[in-house]
Amino acid sequence: MSGNKQRVVVWNLWTLVAVAITALASVTAGYYIGSSGHTENGTQASYSVEWDESGNITKLTVTDDYGRAVALNGVPKRIVSVSPTPTEILFAVGAGDLVVGVDEYSDYPAEATNRTKVGSFTLNIEAIVGLDPDLIVSSDLVPQQQLDQLVELGYPYFIFATRDFEGVFKDIRMAGVLTWHIAEADALATSLEARVNEVALKTLAAGVTKPRTYVEYYPYYTYGPGSFGDDLIRVAGGVNIGHNLTSEYPTATSEFVVASDPQVIIYASTSNATEIASRPGWNTISAIRNGQLYSIDEDILSRYGPRIVDCLEVMAQILHPELFDS
Repeated sequence: MSGNKQRVVVWNLWTLVAVAITALASVTAGYYIGSSGHTENGTQASYSVEWDESGNITKLTVTDDYGRAVALNGVPKRIVSVSPTPTEILFAVGAGDLVVGVDEYSDYPAEATNRTKVGSFTLNIEAIVGLDPDLIVSSDLVPQQQLDQLVELGYPYFIFATRDFEGVFKDIRMAGVLTWHIAEADALATSLEARVNEVALKTLAAGVTKPRTYVEYYPYYTYGPGSFGDDLIRVAGGVNIGHNLTSEYPTATSEFVVASDPQVIIYASTSNATEIASRPGWNTISAIRNGQLYSIDEDILSRYGPRIVDCLEVMAQILHPELFDS
């Protein structure tokens, strides 16, 4: 075994350059280990990978958004996604062909609707087992007890649960590592970062007035502190009236919204402006008195995958038409 070597390398997902930092003699079978540490802005994925001497990946360990080190026996070939957001991310990084099953709400892109359905918030364990996946990916909305049940059956799961734009970019890059579509994922994340920066240069510039904003993604449900929606409103150039509420995704009382007097109301496309405007007492709200009610597609408003940048661009133009009128 004396001829075998172990090499530690650092993978930087920004540049995709592997730099060997040390070489050690190994007394075990030959393999290589690569890892990527978190950067200060949180947009890198933390992972390690082992290869055999033929260059085949034999072990891939990636840390999910819950800080769980998920160990896989190589790159997964069969993935079941039980939430719409990770479904969109996987297809966006070019790994859609690995997805063999999805939840009932995974409807984007169109190809995802052709995959076997495995339930929604209540998972169809039998259907998932029947697909024999190497990996299950989920958001943090699926009860963890169900996911743990799948682990007991031998099926690992990975949670995507970002809270801001930097987290979106990191999740895209993590999906790239999980599926070994690193270059595609990095290119996508880099392009999205550029679009976000282009918006932020305008909306967060000194002297730009930030209107009080109420976003309702489901009747009376809004975005609170620490949620991706809170960051979305901030970068779009608004002040989230829910920023000081007590949870990430709270139910806003009618009295709270009236007292907060939002200057702009943005609601999911499945809701109705007439119903919102006719709520008792809401006729005193500035946004309603001034006709500042706007609809945004429900999916891009509630999913924190790549299309959240589409939502940002639409929201920024709603809040600051003066900055985007050509």
